Formats: sequence, structure tokens, C-alpha cells
Amino acid sequence: MSTTITPVQTQTAEAPAFKAKGKSANMIADMVIPKAKKLTPEQAFMERVAGMSCAASTPDKEILKETVLRETALGHFDFVKGINEYLANSAAKNGYKK
Repeated sequence: MSTTITPVQTQTAEAPAFKAKGKSANMIADMVIPKAKKLTPEQAFMERVAGMSCAASTPDKEILKETVLRETALGHFDFVKGINEYLANSAAKNGYKK
């Protein structure tokens, strides 16, 4: 007993593409992506220090990961730089202990 398969050709429908002009695309991007406000150098330093203290006081790495994702989505990049700086320094110190 043998079966044969006959190929069937179907027409594929074309999906409509998003064809926005420059102003429309920028307006949509501005609504979706929040603008990060400019900080003074003093404020940026305080945000980095706050990030370092958050990383030092958070024992669970999953909570710290969620914090980094949330702060990055909000546009608080100096806070995230502080967390990364603390983690890099502590990893370097722990690497030399072994």
C-alpha cells in the first residue's frame, strides 16, 4: 500500500507594511520610548552611588536583575552604571581571593 502526496499551490496574501513618514514614526517612537532627562554631573554621580549601594544591599541576584531591567527601561542609565561598577569591582576582588 502506497500513498502519494500531491503538492497544492496556494496564493500567499501580502501583509500590509507599516509605511509611516518621518514625523509619524518619530511621534510614535516618542510615545512608546520615554525620553531620558539630562542630569547634571552631580546628579549623575549621585545616581551612580545609589546604584552601587543598591547592588551592595541586595543579596538576591534575581531581584538585582529585575532592578536593572526596570531601571534600564525607565532610562536611568547612571543608576545601572553604578550597579555594574559595583559588580565589576566585587568580582575582581573575589577573583583574586581564590
